[in-house]
Amino acid sequence: MLLGTVASLLSALTALVVIRAGESSLSPLWLLLAQYVVGLLMSPPRSWPSAPIRLHAIRLVSGLWAFGAYYFALARPGASAIELSMILNAAPILVTFHVTRDYRARAGSLLAFLGVALTLRPGLDGLPLGASHLLAATAAVAYASSFVVLGALSASGERATTTNGLYNASAGLVVLLIVLVIKPKLPGQIWPILAVGFMAALRIQVITAAAISSRDSAIVSTLTNLSFFWLAVNDVVVGNTYDAVTWMGLALVATGIGLTPLRGTR
Repeated sequence: MLLGTVASLLSALTALVVIRAGESSLSPLWLLLAQYVVGLLMSPPRSWPSAPIRLHAIRLVSGLWAFGAYYFALARPGASAIELSMILNAAPILVTFHVTRDYRARAGSLLAFLGVALTLRPGLDGLPLGASHLLAATAAVAYASSFVVLGALSASGERATTTNGLYNASAGLVVLLIVLVIKPKLPGQIWPILAVGFMAALRIQVITAAAISSRDSAIVSTLTNLSFFWLAVNDVVVGNTYDAVTWMGLALVATGIGLTPLRGTR
């Protein structure tokens, strides 16, 4: 519970910083590179993987796409942190159906998913669906896949430090190669890179440590949806307002998360 909530707060803070960085035309590639470099420093590989390499490969691809597509979506002009956060976290809600048959957990997932749909209301409330929303949707699928693979890696006996270290090292190398090929504009400000690098890397550490089984990975993936709460608080602080239907949708997500069982079931 605690680790999942901390991960959600880090998600919200990261989203806000990425949007600020996008306003200054900072390429998300620099943010990705910083995230994996800091992550590698936090948790360098200390042993050879014991789980099948294909699981680590799937983790690499899904994790890279989830973060990359999400950051590029947030960096687009006019992107809304809370909208894209809700889209990103729609898919992990349904991870529960993959790993458990607990009716309470499934009911909570459906309720939370309904809340996401009600909050966004594409086409019903004039929400224009653009490239940023499409990118966030693809990131959501990859995000859900990464949680499932994390649970599978842990269930196969792989240590979290090995999973984390191998992922950060391989993902950092891939992003570095992309940077060398594309050669994005050099950053004008260093603080967003340092901030995102630290917060995102710490979030990966928290999630990996919490996903000690397939079932726990589902609980953590659902709890990370609390990031919408912190973003809603930020919106209220800066003066943005929501209508009654949006508040109802947010309440449904919170209720659905609250229905997630905290103990093992028969």
